[in-house]
Amino acid sequence: MSGVVQTTWVWEPAIYLFLGGLAGGAFLAATLVRFLSKDAFPRVTVLGTWLSTVALVAGLLFLVVDVAKPFQAMMMWKSFINLDSWMAIGAWLLFAAVVFMGLCSVFSTPKLVSIVESFCKPLAKYAERISKVCMVAGAIFGLGVAAYTGILLWSAHSIPLWNTPLIPVLFTISALDAGASAILAILLFEKSDKAAAFVKRASIALIVLIIAEACTLAALFFLHLNGAESQMLSANTLLNGELSLQFWVLVVGVGLVIPFVLTVIDMTHVVKNHELARLLHLIAIACALVGGFTLRFVILTAGMHAVLVSPDAYQAMLGVYTFIG
Repeated sequence: MSGVVQTTWVWEPAIYLFLGGLAGGAFLAATLVRFLSKDAFPRVTVLGTWLSTVALVAGLLFLVVDVAKPFQAMMMWKSFINLDSWMAIGAWLLFAAVVFMGLCSVFSTPKLVSIVESFCKPLAKYAERISKVCMVAGAIFGLGVAAYTGILLWSAHSIPLWNTPLIPVLFTISALDAGASAILAILLFEKSDKAAAFVKRASIALIVLIIAEACTLAALFFLHLNGAESQMLSANTLLNGELSLQFWVLVVGVGLVIPFVLTVIDMTHVVKNHELARLLHLIAIACALVGGFTLRFVILTAGMHAVLVSPDAYQAMLGVYTFIG
């Protein structure tokens, strides 16, 4: 038996949540590559930081355009002062992430640094130092943004599927998976022995993240299938109900199994041709991104039933529509 899926949230909120998670995960991955490689891959730093910044800003723009009253949504940033609210905390995390990611992107791009130098030489002189400081701060706040939406959903206690700390854990791991995949796609086009070593490290990290995400999903369903009836209904909506096709095919098959198999094949050097191996890697990355987006869609869609709408549910919905995670 499965529950009735909700139609209040459709594709748009899942896009916002996915872009926020992708931005946080990619920026953290780019930060690790930069510092662990000692700036051996400046292109990865530039492309990775801009990818993260654009993803986060794009999510915000889609959000403002989609809401019924965009100007009212922008005015709701006044809730910054209410630090007892997860919405306010999320707003501060988002604001800080955008600022630090944007500054890091600018001060990591040589052409933009030269423009800065034309009107402020002292600032350009410390561009690398500013870039590194902002990158560390951006990685911290980006990780907070990636985790925030899961925490926001968890705080809506009346929603059976979301009422567990495993939701923020799942969203965070999925964000790291998507972000690391995006940075790996950039690394694959670096031509050096050092780049090959980092591709191998990134591949190992992806395998670990895929396993962690699969284990978290398994734990989530075990918890719900052995819980209250409303929890069982929510879980069965994904496992054998209206959303089962999207869940099993796109989340599990495309998002977890295919990336895992293809990454293992590459790491065991079954494919000797370099170009074919890179193609398989890129396919695995694309599949991981599709799975990451679909995960958010099915969790949102199965997470709230019309009969369960309550003040808590409304607060969570308002939070997602106002502040992208």
